[in-house]
Amino acid sequence: MKIIENLNGHVGNKKPIWIMRQAGRYLPEYKALRSKSKNFMGFCLNQDMVVEATLQPIKRFDFDAAIVFSDILVIPHFLGQGVHFKEGLGPVLDSADWREILETPIHDGIHIVYESIKAVRLELDPPKALIGFVGCPWTIASYMINGGKTTSFEELVKFSQTWPLFNKLMDKLVSVIASHAVHQLRAGANVVQLFESWAAAVPVQLQQEWLFKPAEKIIQCIREEVPYAHIIYYGKGVAAEAIKNLSHLNIGFGVSHDTDLNTLKDTTSCLQGNLDPHKLLDGSFKTDVLAILEFSKDRPFIVNLGHGILPETPIAHVEEFVAMVRG
Repeated sequence: MKIIENLNGHVGNKKPIWIMRQAGRYLPEYKALRSKSKNFMGFCLNQDMVVEATLQPIKRFDFDAAIVFSDILVIPHFLGQGVHFKEGLGPVLDSADWREILETPIHDGIHIVYESIKAVRLELDPPKALIGFVGCPWTIASYMINGGKTTSFEELVKFSQTWPLFNKLMDKLVSVIASHAVHQLRAGANVVQLFESWAAAVPVQLQQEWLFKPAEKIIQCIREEVPYAHIIYYGKGVAAEAIKNLSHLNIGFGVSHDTDLNTLKDTTSCLQGNLDPHKLLDGSFKTDVLAILEFSKDRPFIVNLGHGILPETPIAHVEEFVAMVRG
């Protein structure tokens, strides 16, 4: 598997490629499939639909990896905090019963994710990697505390610093997130990606406590159960800081498009990224792709976007992006 080879430090002439949110709203076949389900969380927990959605971009673009169709918010959902997705608004979470969340084990219903991974792995060609994923504690906590996407991270950060249950929630999330990752790997995922989508909202003085120490604990817990697990950490906007704090753990690092790859030229870890999704959308991506390929020619690297693909992205642009990477 090309992605595994690069995560192991191999430098090859052809770089592997997959794209974040590759199974989703930019694909007409996904839209048709999604229309058959009443709600998004129900879709994520329907094994047949998950398998089909996960494999759709592989069938169309022949990416080097599939990423299981799921959502980081299955964690609060199975901790007992209802999660709903509203058109034009995104995820909305019910008021939390914090005592139940902090004291009760995660619901067994989450095992449908692992069953879906097993089913995907059976259908996926052996040379293709299967990627599982989890959200990191700060990002998931931000949704749980705020009841959805926040409009003011500054207020959320201030609240979290003084809320008596914040540290307990973070500790709980470290435990269940690590377990979720381990179960995905045991079910057949070859790689697990850790998403810290709201990393850039954390003030510098809190990054150690809220971002990197929890991430290190999760990675250590994973490796205790799956010693040779392949892991990618994606902290949006904090690639340099993440590499400084976590590179000793022998993992790969996702790089968002707001980071200049040349600032990371001394990094020996496998990097992943980092084409701007907006440029893939408007078609102005060719120069950037060439720059990524030039930067990565003598290092382990996985070509990807710097964030999730945008729903309006033309299929032809994705096809051209893949063709450029494949040369």
